Amino acid sequence: MSAAPREPLRLMLVGCGAVARRHTEALRRDERIVWTCFCDPRREAAQAFADEYARPEVDVAVETDFAEALARRACDAVVLCSPNARHYEQVSASLDAELHVLCEKPLAVERGHIEDLIDRAARRRRIVSIAHQRRYKGAYVTARRELQTRPERYGAIRQIHIYTCERWASGIAGTWRDDPAQNLGYCGDAGIHQIDVVRFVAGIEPLRLSALSERRGRHVEIVSRITAEWSGGAGMAAHYVGDAHHWREDVHFHCERADLLLRSERLFRGCEGRAEPIVDLEPDGDPATALIDAILSGRPVATPPEIARPIFAWNAAVGESIRRGGAWVDVV
Repeated sequence: MSAAPREPLRLMLVGCGAVARRHTEALRRDERIVWTCFCDPRREAAQAFADEYARPEVDVAVETDFAEALARRACDAVVLCSPNARHYEQVSASLDAELHVLCEKPLAVERGHIEDLIDRAARRRRIVSIAHQRRYKGAYVTARRELQTRPERYGAIRQIHIYTCERWASGIAGTWRDDPAQNLGYCGDAGIHQIDVVRFVAGIEPLRLSALSERRGRHVEIVSRITAEWSGGAGMAAHYVGDAHHWREDVHFHCERADLLLRSERLFRGCEGRAEPIVDLEPDGDPATALIDAILSGRPVATPPEIARPIFAWNAAVGESIRRGGAWVDVV
């Protein structure tokens, strides 16, 4: 006798903007889920997502208040794409309602709140995943495979170089991204992805850093230059340009015997004077699908809440160094 079909997981989306669309698109054809609620202070934004992503046979709700949505709408998991300062209270409330959570980064903007959410998730036995999407993309997973399982090919990491740029500053005026109480700036918002990539790919930890930055007429840091020392003797130079005119992301690992180069999400191996593409890539994934897999099969996510600790410590050290005019600061 075949097993009875499983009811689809019921999902609530909170924050219906451009970032949220990455998750709804990833799950567009996933028959294991249904969207039952779209919540945004702008009703028209929530309604637009409901019109596009809700199944015709599902009674979908459109809400403007998260607390009311949580109280009135039955669901199994929440996808949070709200402003940074709201993450702690919304993840907390979701866990108290016995829901699983996918939260856009950062998990919280205070160290104590991060620790509390890690503890709550463990006590509630619910999955909390952070949307660091690079941990699921094939190029980055393959880079991790290369450095951590093929040490004879590369040797020890000697130097790391990060360069990332985009038109980030052009759209932040009047938003929470230009609020220093909620956001460090480009290096703290978009830039922490690369710091997480280094930890994920190389399995090393930052020890201390020196940072200088310019605000370019905004309220938060737009262009930043960071020098850092990592465990294992690796040095690092990072440059973030938040008012560029295009997007680019380079994360280069220069090792004893070869280089490993992530160039705008393409992977290369540098050896004997040449950089050749690595073609045997691991398959692509995404945070939203990974959350569904974890709920249904118990497969662990690659982005558990614990990864928020070192990211917070990095940003805190960067902010302190900038305030101190580039002084060296321990990452703790």
